[in-house]
Formats: sequence, structure tokens, C-alpha cells
Amino acid sequence: MMAPLTVTLQQLRQRLLLLKLSDIVLLLGFNTLCALLNSLTTTNHLAGDLSVLLLHWREYALLYNSLTFSMLGLYLLLMDRHSASVRGWRLLYLILGTYLCSFVLCAGLFDWYQRDKIAEGLLYTLNFMVSASWLLLLMFYLKKRVISPRLQALAAEVNATSQARDRLEAELHLLQAQLEPHFFFNTLANLHNLIDLDPDKAKLLLEQLTAYFRDSIPQFRQTFIALDAELGIIERYLQIQQIRFAGRFTYQFEIDDACRHAAVLPMALLSLVENAIKHGLEKTSGTGVLTLRAQRDGTQLLLQVCDSAAQPSHHASGTGLRNLRARLAAAYAQDAHFCIETQPGQQTCATVRCPWREMTATEVARGQDPHR
Repeated sequence: MMAPLTVTLQQLRQRLLLLKLSDIVLLLGFNTLCALLNSLTTTNHLAGDLSVLLLHWREYALLYNSLTFSMLGLYLLLMDRHSASVRGWRLLYLILGTYLCSFVLCAGLFDWYQRDKIAEGLLYTLNFMVSASWLLLLMFYLKKRVISPRLQALAAEVNATSQARDRLEAELHLLQAQLEPHFFFNTLANLHNLIDLDPDKAKLLLEQLTAYFRDSIPQFRQTFIALDAELGIIERYLQIQQIRFAGRFTYQFEIDDACRHAAVLPMALLSLVENAIKHGLEKTSGTGVLTLRAQRDGTQLLLQVCDSAAQPSHHASGTGLRNLRARLAAAYAQDAHFCIETQPGQQTCATVRCPWREMTATEVARGQDPHR
């Protein structure tokens, strides 16, 4: 039995420590003022002198403070630690407990037991308790009447915002799930041919393809990944493409080190790389160059994929890029921008601008272990 009592006292002590000294002083001052006003009224009614005033002031001050601090202590003891309120049967315990604690304390201080004034003391304490509390009850009632509609409106707004966010996240994940590397079936066809023509090259291609899917598939489950992780997937992809195209293009990364932990949409940059190869380098003869750039521009992250094929950008409305635009809109609303520009005879550049945000350590760890 002592153990639960000890735990209860410890909880009460912890909650009492939440009060500041100024709170206690304010309560004492308010109670003393109320006691003074009551004693002035009583003294005037009895036509008493200063000694009568001080006597009643002391009595009223003790009564007010016993009611106040009994209720405060019981409130801290009975309140729900999550909502910081007292509800249900606990509210009844709070009222009865305050009344009985105050009566027992005042009966001992004013010798009600010896003077056989228990019944009178009970009524006396009840009178002060009711007169001191009805204004508080009225205030809380009016506050509830005024604030409840506002709280309900805020709750509805929060609920609507949460639903909109969930809808956007679902749309984003659906768009990510629809992503299929354009090169997948072409790679399998090449692999089928190479098995007979060049088994060693076929083995290398299969190893690269396996490593690519091992790195890329878990990232589809994430809303955002670090740019460094995206670049690792892209490099696997480019190594596969170099085997397919027998060295018809080279690639280079121009990445600001400060951007490597920036948050990006999974496969967003890869979509631009796929597009540059499929609609650019693949359609030209000779050797081409693919360049990937990433840098921070104020509050934005600038991602760019350029190819030396400089083909007209009529492919900017293809399925892959429409999907990319939809994903950017779902993730960033109006804060992300995408464009493709061609400089005839020089290069075609696809550019994405999105809000800058660094991945947290927790997000990076979750991306490395998708089952967390």
C-alpha cells in the first residue's frame, strides 16, 4: 500500500513544481483582498472597531486560502496528464475533497470541535465555497460556449489539411509506382542477344542490371531520398547503357558537395537522364556527352541534365516527363519548376528547380533500410 502512495506523492510533487512562485503569490494576494472586503462588510454591519476587522480578516483569509489551495492540490492530483483537465467522477471528487479538506482545516483552526459548531461550520464553509466558485464556473461556462465553435472549426480545418496531405502523398506514391525504366525491356533484349554473341559481356550486363534494381527498387518506397543515393542509382544505369551502346557516349558529374544530402524525389533526376539518352544521344551518330549538374541557388536546388545531341525538345511532353511534372506538382505544389531548352548545335538541357531541404539522419537511415 505504501508503494502506490509514494508514487502518488511523487506525481503530486512533480506537478506542484510546475507552478511558479508568482502563481502562489497571486493566489495569496487575491484571497487576502477578498478576505479584506468581506471583513470590512462584516465590521461595518456589526459596527465594530479595528480589532473586529483584524479578527474577521484573519478568519476569512484562512478560509479562502484553505479552499483555494485544497482545490489546487486536488486538481493537480486528479488531473489527466494528457489533457490537463479533470473530468467525470474525478470532478465530483475534486469538489467534495475541496469542501471536506477546507472544513477539517478550518474546524481545527477555529475550534469548531470544542465549541460544538460542526453543523454551523459545515454550512459556513459551504457558503464560502459556493460564493467563491460560482463566478469561476460561470467564466468557464462562457469560455466553453465561445471557444468550442472555434475549436471545432480549427479541428475541421486540421482534418481537411491532413486529408489533403494524405491525398497528395497517395498520389505521389502512385505516380512513383508507375515509373518503369524505359530501358528495362531493351536491356533484356540486348542481354538475350549477348548470351550467344559475347557471354562475358552478357554476364557483366546482368551483374550491373541486378545491382541497379537492388539499389533502385527500395527507393520507390520513400517520398524523398538524398541526391547522393539518386546519383548512385544513375551511375548504375549509365554503366548499363554504356554496355548497351558500346561506348557511344560518355558522362560526367558536376555536383556541388553541399548538395549531396539534399532531398530529391526518387528517380526524378533519373527520368531526365533516361529522356536525354532516349530522345537525344540514342538518335545521333558518333560519341556524345551527358552532363549532370547540381547546385544550390539560394533557397532552391538546381538540377540539370544536358546532352550534346542537341535534338529539338519536341519530346518534352512525353509520358515520362508528364509523370515527372505530376510528381513535382504533388510534392511541391507551385514551388517547383521544370523546363527543357535546346541550343542548336550545342546541347539540350533539362532543368528542375525545387525547394532546398537537407535530408535528416533519420530519413537517410530509413532510406538505407526500407523496413524501418
